[in-house]
Amino acid sequence: MMPKEHVSPKMPLSKILVVLTGFPAIATLISLLLINRTLITGSGLDFSDTFRVIVTGWYIIQIYLIYKILRSEGWSWAEIGYPFTFKKTLYFCLGYLVFAFGLLFFIEYQLAHAATDPEKLKAVVSLSPKDTTARVIFIFMGLVGGLAEELVYRGFAIRALVSNGINKWLAVTLAAIPFFFQHGIKAYQLTWGTWYFVWGIVFGILFLLLRNLNLNIIIHWLIILSAMPAVLQAIQ
Repeated sequence: MMPKEHVSPKMPLSKILVVLTGFPAIATLISLLLINRTLITGSGLDFSDTFRVIVTGWYIIQIYLIYKILRSEGWSWAEIGYPFTFKKTLYFCLGYLVFAFGLLFFIEYQLAHAATDPEKLKAVVSLSPKDTTARVIFIFMGLVGGLAEELVYRGFAIRALVSNGINKWLAVTLAAIPFFFQHGIKAYQLTWGTWYFVWGIVFGILFLLLRNLNLNIIIHWLIILSAMPAVLQAIQ
């Protein structure tokens, strides 16, 4: 017999709007660096690495802001589907890091023992991190990115909307819209935009069915990490 769904106190609409419009707006502003790269490269910095560090920082800020909003309204992490304590979260993240660095070791080993085609390598670096440093940064970006996007756009968004009387299935669709815009200017490309919106719906349905974010986060992490092995396509 399924347990009764917990009913959370009503989340103020003002705070929901701040999160579901403000967070994607900031993400979109950050993404504009993609079309004005000289703001980073002009300082002698590597664009891709610096951009990913900025994105990682924004993900961390999002998690912190959600924590403050939840606390201000008497909500707990469990009320948005994240039941882990701080200690269990550390173990959860450690499991991700063990897997991710195992994948990194495999990729580095393959690249070290084979010749690569420069043209093929150039073709895949837009999706896959180009070198060891970039891959390490990518791993940590994926760690906080998977956590932040599930906590914000599934856990918080859906539960907060439902707390205001919105049908839970409608809430899934509404939450998928800011998730789409969360990905910045890339979301406006037809293929990527469809991908983000569809996955927003899929993750939302999964959250409703399971009533926690654990599997969502794991799948999200795996999808992010799947970009890393793409560099192996450049092996001759």
